[in-house]
Amino acid sequence: MKASGWGRGEPRRLARVTASAMVLAGLLALAGCVPGAPGNGPIGDGSQADRVVKGIPDGWAGPDPDLLNVDPVVGWVNDTEFGVITQGSSSCPAIASELQVLDADEVRVEFGPSRHDPCTADMAATTHVFELPSSVSERPVTVIVQFTDYETEYVLELE
Repeated sequence: MKASGWGRGEPRRLARVTASAMVLAGLLALAGCVPGAPGNGPIGDGSQADRVVKGIPDGWAGPDPDLLNVDPVVGWVNDTEFGVITQGSSSCPAIASELQVLDADEVRVEFGPSRHDPCTADMAATTHVFELPSSVSERPVTVIVQFTDYETEYVLELE
């Protein structure tokens, strides 16, 4: 009976476990970099946005987010899509849980907390892209952004 030290084959098994863990970590990191599909979010989070983009998407025509001021911003992505940029942990972005049309020139987007935990302690922008509903026909468009965890309601305009 051995009291201490490596048994025969232990270093090889440790190397296999370490290599497997590294491959799994790499795959998870890649999965987090892929824009999400509707209802899927960047990492299967159930977002109702048409797509979720880490950072700012190509074609963005809106204000740049201020990482020192975490208020959301809205802007056009193209002629038919608008985006809401939220800020927070890059591994746990807010989830767009609902888009409601309130009037011909007004929509409300509700965001809930990420379902992932633990989260990285960083600050990053995430863009939630939505197709503008056909019933929203007037301009400018008022976008009301509400986070379920906070009482503050943001009233923003798409010019």
